[in-house]
Amino acid sequence: MCLAAAYKNKQSPENLICKYVSNIGFQGGKIVLTDVLGEEISLEGKLSAVDLVKNVVVIECA
Repeated sequence: MCLAAAYKNKQSPENLICKYVSNIGFQGGKIVLTDVLGEEISLEGKLSAVDLVKNVVVIECA
């Protein structure tokens, strides 16, 4: 199973939004991140980068 870490604007420890992201969805103009335990985080922004080899997602937020 591949799980990712999601970051706000750039990959750095202080910008970590969610660890162990198992699903990324879109609902009502927002990005919805779901972790392996089923917890959901919804935020406004756009996907900036997705690196599936390094398991990193970067979301550009205003």
